[in-house]
Amino acid sequence: MQPDLFGTPSSSPGLAGGPAAYVVPHAIAVNTLRKTLATLTAATRWPWDPDMKAARMDRTVPKLLAVLPADEAEHWSGLIAAQAARLDAAI
Repeated sequence: MQPDLFGTPSSSPGLAGGPAAYVVPHAIAVNTLRKTLATLTAATRWPWDPDMKAARMDRTVPKLLAVLPADEAEHWSGLIAAQAARLDAAI
């Protein structure tokens, strides 16, 4: 029997019956946020080119914050936003 080359909705990953989406574990999220904050704090200007900055600040950081409890996410968001504002002002 030939497999369905186009995938039916019931066999598509992430849908009913498919594998669950990956969720970043809390410890990894906090560790990555800690490293990101340390990098930003040590910098006198943005440490990444515009594409990498967008990847980290607009995509990665929000995904990491989403796995944290609301109060913890707010704390990390404030710390990172303060450093981002400082680096934006340094341009």
